[in-house]
Amino acid sequence: MEDAQIVLERHEQRLRAIEQDISDLKAVQTEIRTMNETLVTLATELKHTNEHLKRHEHKIDAIERQPRVLTQQIVTAIIAALAGGLISTVIGMIFA
Repeated sequence: MEDAQIVLERHEQRLRAIEQDISDLKAVQTEIRTMNETLVTLATELKHTNEHLKRHEHKIDAIERQPRVLTQQIVTAIIAALAGGLISTVIGMIFA
């Protein structure tokens, strides 16, 4: 009988230890859920930030292209003016 009592006490101790472990695991599980929610929020914010950054990169590219386009237009206008002047001079020499 005494042996049975000792076995029962050991089982009760093991049960208490297991219950404590389960309680600790529930706390860990709750923390993991919280961390997962935080990660989802961070991922969503990162996605929005990347989209915002892409928009800004496109705007910067457009702004950087503007001086090149303007320079090309000026060069084209100068070449056209020189060509027109040269043609006018040649025509003037022919008819003179």
